[in-house]
Amino acid sequence: MSPLVTPPFASRGGTADDDALPELFATTDLGLTPGAYAELLASKHGSGDSIAVHVRLPFCPSRCLNCDHHTTVTHNSETIDEYIVGLEREISMVTDRIGRGLTLNQLHLGGGTPNYLSDTQLVQLMDVLDRHFHVTSDTETSLEANPKRCSPSQLTLLRGLGFRILDLQIRDLDSSVQLAIGRSHSLSVLEDVINSARSEGFETISMDLVYGLPNQSVESVHGTVANMINLNPDRIICQSFSPRPSVFKHQRALDAESLPSLADKVAMFNTASETLMGNGYEWVGLDCFALEHDALTRAKHAGHLHRNWVGYTDRDSGDLYGFGADAISQLREANVQNKVQLGEWHEAVQSGVLPLCTGERISESEQRQQAALSALLCNLELSDYGDLLEDNDLLKELASQGFVEISDDKVSVTEYGRFALHQRWSDASPHYRAARGIALAS
Repeated sequence: MSPLVTPPFASRGGTADDDALPELFATTDLGLTPGAYAELLASKHGSGDSIAVHVRLPFCPSRCLNCDHHTTVTHNSETIDEYIVGLEREISMVTDRIGRGLTLNQLHLGGGTPNYLSDTQLVQLMDVLDRHFHVTSDTETSLEANPKRCSPSQLTLLRGLGFRILDLQIRDLDSSVQLAIGRSHSLSVLEDVINSARSEGFETISMDLVYGLPNQSVESVHGTVANMINLNPDRIICQSFSPRPSVFKHQRALDAESLPSLADKVAMFNTASETLMGNGYEWVGLDCFALEHDALTRAKHAGHLHRNWVGYTDRDSGDLYGFGADAISQLREANVQNKVQLGEWHEAVQSGVLPLCTGERISESEQRQQAALSALLCNLELSDYGDLLEDNDLLKELASQGFVEISDDKVSVTEYGRFALHQRWSDASPHYRAARGIALAS
């Protein structure tokens, strides 16, 4: 792979400013109250459509300084027990309207640290989900996990509960980087976890690499990627870290002087991508690198790669319903974010009110725009964009920034655009969240 073009905004000094990219897909400000959302949910009753579910479990034993999620550090198991009770209340409010027993195309447990839950709590949570949804052998079941908490017995339980994808939250393997963000993972522990997961029958092992962290260098990222490759995960997800200390107060403890420049981040991503592709991993979409046998690689070649709030998937998962504090629901007609603060979320569900923090309807025109972005994020080209150019300035805006090239019959993501879109619309980026129509709540 040839080196990526240096982003033009890198020359303006340091980090890219928030105005460097168009504000794409900010939905029309129609608003969506809990009552209106309840009516929208009820309108879906009887459709029989398969859906996806994301359960947010915002609990951690300690807080990582780079974390860009609203989490709660607790060592009180009763706090988590009460949360599971609240989850069932929220899930009941939704399934009472859309119908119970709908088949799940996709089920994801995100954090926080989902495997911080005890064995009993994990079983209770899955019992709740089984009472309200139909989880089949074909459901894409995944959860994020801290490898330090992945005991052999827990992996046995998780596989027995039906989980097929283990998403190990690594970030980085360099000791100085781990120290700077408050994490620690030894290669020997990771190797043991992966071997145990393989023996238990997990179909996919995924790892994440976050670049742009304190104390990182091009050399250290190369070393981390090399060590990850030796562990032979099926997927490695590369995400860009962009600190937002005004939203996440704990990030103020990061040493700003040790954060890489934007130019350094470009070089880090180049190094990571070249190393991965030189060792049997294929670049899928914008941020995923997967081995040839992986379901995402096969979906890419078959032309049915999809993406939702959870990430890339090999299926059209339909409406995605998020449950829990700060969870996001991504429906065809609306995007909804739950209340961020745990206490406010509890108060709403205990009162029998859908715990919306923000909610916006999506017009038909905006649905087409989001479909276009999804196609670009997945396939890197759009061969049938119909009247999108006439309806709005989306593709023209992307072209003016150098992200895409427009020909008579095709829109293609440029080499620079592949980096820039990944950099700015990765899961860690507020622009990606804005593209989903959700204002990032503080």
